[in-house]
Amino acid sequence: MNNITNASPSSIYLMHKYWGKKPSLEIKKIVKKYSKKGDLILDPFSGYGGLGIEGVLLDRNVVLNDLNPIANFISDCILDPNIDIKLVDEYFKKLKNEYEDFSKKFYSFNENQILTILRNNNDEPLKLNLLNPKSKKTSIYELSNNEKKKFLKDESNINLIYWFPNNKLIKNSRISVKEDMQIADLFSKRALLCHSYLYKLICELPDTNEKKLFKFAFTSNLANCSKLVPPIVSRGEMSQGAWMTGFYIGEKYLENNVFHYFENRMNKVIKGKKDYLKLYKSKKNIGNYYIKNEDAKKLNIESNSIDFIFTDFPYGDTVPYFEQSQLWNSWLGFDVDYENEIVISNSNERDKDSEAFSKDIKQSISEINRVLKDKSYFIFTYHSLSGNEWEAISNALQNNNFEFVDCQMLLQKTFTPRQLNRKITIKGDLLAIYKKNESNKILPIKFETTNQKIYQEIKKNCKINQLYDTNQLIILCVKCLLKYNHLTNKIDFFEIIKEYFKLDEENENLWRLKNEL
Repeated sequence: MNNITNASPSSIYLMHKYWGKKPSLEIKKIVKKYSKKGDLILDPFSGYGGLGIEGVLLDRNVVLNDLNPIANFISDCILDPNIDIKLVDEYFKKLKNEYEDFSKKFYSFNENQILTILRNNNDEPLKLNLLNPKSKKTSIYELSNNEKKKFLKDESNINLIYWFPNNKLIKNSRISVKEDMQIADLFSKRALLCHSYLYKLICELPDTNEKKLFKFAFTSNLANCSKLVPPIVSRGEMSQGAWMTGFYIGEKYLENNVFHYFENRMNKVIKGKKDYLKLYKSKKNIGNYYIKNEDAKKLNIESNSIDFIFTDFPYGDTVPYFEQSQLWNSWLGFDVDYENEIVISNSNERDKDSEAFSKDIKQSISEINRVLKDKSYFIFTYHSLSGNEWEAISNALQNNNFEFVDCQMLLQKTFTPRQLNRKITIKGDLLAIYKKNESNKILPIKFETTNQKIYQEIKKNCKINQLYDTNQLIILCVKCLLKYNHLTNKIDFFEIIKEYFKLDEENENLWRLKNEL
């Protein structure tokens, strides 16, 4: 048995920036409880591939399916056991030697290494974060007007001689994509040249399994060295923020050293891969994995062949995943099937409204029912405040004879900016547990009865002097919706909550009962 003391599952989940990762420990518990060794388990919207990571290590055979090419690429890079880390290290040293002179040319200032450039939205450089190679100390340097002019003049003379994607982004004000905006617009000219040169060097590496880890690290690093990194002004002008959902470029941004940050990302990728391989090799019995790039509404999987299904449904209008992934898919040259994505997008270029979403979700749940064995479990997570979206899911579950088992909150380790900044939102994902039961016809109840059930739950569980967060109240509503097989198109969670609760005067993130019930 290999020594796995230093192998950390958390490092595996930190390898890439892809969204919607679920807690490793929770996925492991779910897989252990609802499936057994040797089972064939499925995630039809697999994303980062968490079910694959935990399922394979627990000796389950896992089918990962996602229509988004970058998701499948990420899963394959993480799960592939045929990676020689020594060869990865060898390629990494070779790569660093090749771009060293290029890096010095574009990221040197007064014999110091430029780590970060603070720029305004006119691309004018304002300040530099410098690293002294001898003392290893950093310092902030404010550029003079003459230095700014020279910097901009040098940058204007840059010749973009290497390939880079010039894909046009899908216009969508929701994620700050303007008319005729292109991938290249997300980078300064200097950063675009450095990215394109680095990608050229990566493409020239030998065509082995190890090469894909460099593309993996490259895509994960793209946003870090783009115009999408805002400074956290409250912590200082050069304090690093994070890429927020969408392609918003603020009044100021931090342009990070492409090569320096790529090395940081590459080290994280190697650490995560080493840890996965240690865990993989420590197991006496290991499962297989299969990656599919199919429409979840029409899976090429045999009927009644899957023992257990766990998935994280597309997030409706919360995250337009494919549009967000344009940054990665474009550099890797992947073809993306936008037409069959299940999403709500306010882009006029796409016919993806809530009605289409409801229809697509129903088809995907019907397909889940088709491939899942009778009496087997189907568990899903979902993040939404929309009653319409939950109704689509609830209706489809009922129509396909899925029997409700339980509903609870699956808390995330980190939250999106949207979750952190909004007063009224869900902090985490709702996790719903169902069992396929072909012999039991599920009967719906009337809307008024569901309202009555919610009222009864509030009366039973809520007290006049107690405060409640949005999570607690949304769970209460959704649990009633799912448990009592509510079938309607009228429900509005916040209308129900506001009927009985009001926001607390001292803490506007919490609710209290209006009156004693």
